[in-house]
Amino acid sequence: MKRNVIAMLNMKGGVGKTTLCKEIAYYLSANDKKVLLVDVDPQGNLTQSIFEKFNFKHHYESETERNKDYKICTATISNVFEYTSIVESVKMEDFILNLNKNLAIIPGDLNAVFFERSSGGSESENALKNFMEDFEIREKYDYIFLDCPPTFSFYTTAALLSSDFYMSPIHPDSYSILGIDLLFQVVDRLKKVYRDRFKAFPLDHLGVIFSNIPRDGSIQQGMKDMLKDIQESEVLSSLNVNFFKEPFRINAYIPKKIDYFIADSNSDFSYENLRKIVRELDQNIIRLKTPVQQ
Repeated sequence: MKRNVIAMLNMKGGVGKTTLCKEIAYYLSANDKKVLLVDVDPQGNLTQSIFEKFNFKHHYESETERNKDYKICTATISNVFEYTSIVESVKMEDFILNLNKNLAIIPGDLNAVFFERSSGGSESENALKNFMEDFEIREKYDYIFLDCPPTFSFYTTAALLSSDFYMSPIHPDSYSILGIDLLFQVVDRLKKVYRDRFKAFPLDHLGVIFSNIPRDGSIQQGMKDMLKDIQESEVLSSLNVNFFKEPFRINAYIPKKIDYFIADSNSDFSYENLRKIVRELDQNIIRLKTPVQQ
């Protein structure tokens, strides 16, 4: 079975998690890789950006002047969470929306915010994993990216039970060390609760990547000191945290346009930045897939 499912995860919001997730996925698809996005965050920001880019809307959305000509999407993550292996027939279009020949998404759903309250324990937590296994979803794509909520919840558990790797975007501040430490505690706790699953299918950390970082010549000394302090922290050294060498650099257009994607832009600087991040991502995946020589 392929190991190609990557969860984007941090216990803190506003760190560029969704932005980095969509940018990496879109870049890979534009470079002839087959990519599936899964929006596990009930806020649905990833879905909103993708829908705006490809002119889709949920079937329950009100019609406006802006979206009146958008195509209707019936696929939703809620259908996946309600999936059970005993269902005899399913329509794949109720789960996965194909955007082009290389990119697809399991869209988030604002109604999913109510799902956790009514979900039925381990069957629901395993629904995404079971769905991916039953329909051999891993084998159909080169990469699968899961955008997770910034909390420890039902959705986080479901995402990590389905994942092979996770990576953690952070914006450097005085809470970063605490946030990464908390993230590792959450993952370790999950590995203990679901020990049989993770013994058979390991969950590895690809690394921490700093986000929203200015260009080298524009970084103020205070941020340089903060980056150094985080990377040299005794707490994180004890956790053996890997840091991406290439940070995700500031792009002024990203917060202004929901349908902006670097791979389609005229920014050579941002494109090269993204290319280096993807190359390092691939290197980390290869490193973790290679058995350690005794």
